[in-house]
Amino acid sequence: MAKGDQLYYKALQLAGQQEYDSQEVISLLNRSIEEYHNAKAAYALATWYLFGKHVGKKFKKAFELLEKSIAWEPNKEAYFDIAVCYETGKGTPKDLEKAFECYLLSALYGEPKAKYEVGRCYYYGIGVPQNIELGSEICEKFPEK
Repeated sequence: MAKGDQLYYKALQLAGQQEYDSQEVISLLNRSIEEYHNAKAAYALATWYLFGKHVGKKFKKAFELLEKSIAWEPNKEAYFDIAVCYETGKGTPKDLEKAFECYLLSALYGEPKAKYEVGRCYYYGIGVPQNIELGSEICEKFPEK
């Protein structure tokens, strides 16, 4: 196990306790990210900022960490979260073409929710030319979960 992983797992272990020092947990994750470019730590902290778990919501910080995470290690969940950010404009300017691209990458890496989202994008023409027939076919094959 790499040193960055050790810091990441220690942070998760502490965060799972009933009482913990949130600053210590965040510090461990940040060390793992900054010193070791640990993609798992970047993704974990990104989702915390995105959904307000253990920390306050900070969409821009979440988006930055999501991008770091996929730069260091492809992650189907991170691509999905980035797609949602691009589609909704949370933490980054709204960009429907990039949203579609990230849904597609997430789907190609095997994220079931992303497969449906690709179909939805085709059906409604979100970031891609509208193709109702293809969109319907994809959504039927991969129903929303």
